[in-house]
Amino acid sequence: MLFPAGPSTPAHPAGAYSFNRLFEWAMAVMMLLIAVTLAMPGDTMERAALKPIAEVGFNEGNMAFFFGAVGVLRVTALWLNGHINNGITKPNGANVRAVCSALGALVMGQLTLALVVDAFTAEAPSFVIPVFGTLTIFEAISCYVARLDAVDRRSRLGRALAALERVK
Repeated sequence: MLFPAGPSTPAHPAGAYSFNRLFEWAMAVMMLLIAVTLAMPGDTMERAALKPIAEVGFNEGNMAFFFGAVGVLRVTALWLNGHINNGITKPNGANVRAVCSALGALVMGQLTLALVVDAFTAEAPSFVIPVFGTLTIFEAISCYVARLDAVDRRSRLGRALAALERVK
């Protein structure tokens, strides 16, 4: 037999509850890689399309710190969320994921807006606008899904604890 009968849950190195979080993992890794890129020598923020972001007061150092911190928090939350799903540990991994997704949506939205504003003065719009725009939308969706996870786990945990108390 080529395939086993019945549904099976594939093993995932980050735990069973991380299996359906591939986009969140991709964004976490991307944030870490952006942090490394910004920390490298050279002035990435001086590129014409990113000048509006630099003019607001962001520099490579604080952008690298932001992306690195959010990336590390996100990887940690995803990893722990996959291995510890008991609702007892604080802060709740799903809520950390939601906050990191919201921060990711915020910064990706700012980058999208900067490129859109730059497109009005440039000869041609950047092809990265739809990339950052898509990342913004899916980060917002990830935030929503993470919040649903937090509420669902809390309610399932509450029902399970109530059932255990009735058994006693």
